[in-house]
Amino acid sequence: MIPASIIITGPTASGKSDLALELAHKIDGEIVCTDSMQVYRGLDIGTAKPTKVEQLAVPHHQIDLCNLDEHYSAGQYARDAEITLNKLGEVGKIPIFVGGSGLYYKALIYGLDEMPPIPKAIRQSVLNDWKIKGFEECYQELAKCDPELAARLSPRDATRVQRGLEIFRATRERMSSFQKSKFGNQTTRFPVMIFGVHWERDALYQRINLRTEAMLKIGWMEEVKALLELYSPSLSPLNGLGYKQIISYLNGEINYNHMVEEIQQKTRNFAKRQLTWFRQEKSLKWFEINKREQVFQATEAFLSAYH
Repeated sequence: MIPASIIITGPTASGKSDLALELAHKIDGEIVCTDSMQVYRGLDIGTAKPTKVEQLAVPHHQIDLCNLDEHYSAGQYARDAEITLNKLGEVGKIPIFVGGSGLYYKALIYGLDEMPPIPKAIRQSVLNDWKIKGFEECYQELAKCDPELAARLSPRDATRVQRGLEIFRATRERMSSFQKSKFGNQTTRFPVMIFGVHWERDALYQRINLRTEAMLKIGWMEEVKALLELYSPSLSPLNGLGYKQIISYLNGEINYNHMVEEIQQKTRNFAKRQLTWFRQEKSLKWFEINKREQVFQATEAFLSAYH
């Protein structure tokens, strides 16, 4: 049986992980990461993956699940996470979801119509189009066949743009229709309380800018170089936020300052899209990061009804 759970979400760089660690110590919880990039082995610094020290302090789940050249979907995440949650329930631990991938946690708590299997030939044809035609033309194709999905995505979001095209080409159905079929019924599959970390926009953007610089100082570029020794730069995860810009710099296509500024700008844009997505969640309770005691008190009151 899946236990009552807590979700801490919000835009990138909002301090979700630190809050989750503190809460885990208070309620004897374990952390279930809800990040579509942290599932990949090797994407560490650029995804703000929990450090080894943090993972030793509190057990973390749903990270480092696959290699960069393997496909991983929201549906797969929901299946894997449900196994984890049942195990946590058996040993009396409280699951604390933390991350900014709204589709991942919605797939788990509300359910998601199973995405159809994609023939290898179609997957390869979409990847070839991305390489040859470029992201702009692929995004325009998606905008025509699934405008609702395209409106939520960045044209450079290789993973999701390609996935949307794959599903439409394979089924002639829109990916957004699969996502929406279960989300219309906002009844959760198990008890859950959802918190959102709120920052004023200027303060959040400043945090994003500073975090980008800090990540580069602690070895993000070296991480990318090591990955390029093992994988093709055309893989979707390496077209993710920040990784694509670093690869462009390493290839001599842009200078260092341009790279930093573009990562910061793209990350700010990403945070804005995340906030748009989270506002669809009517049961989400927003709070200021400096008022975390409110979260602790609300969590204790919520859990008391189930323990």
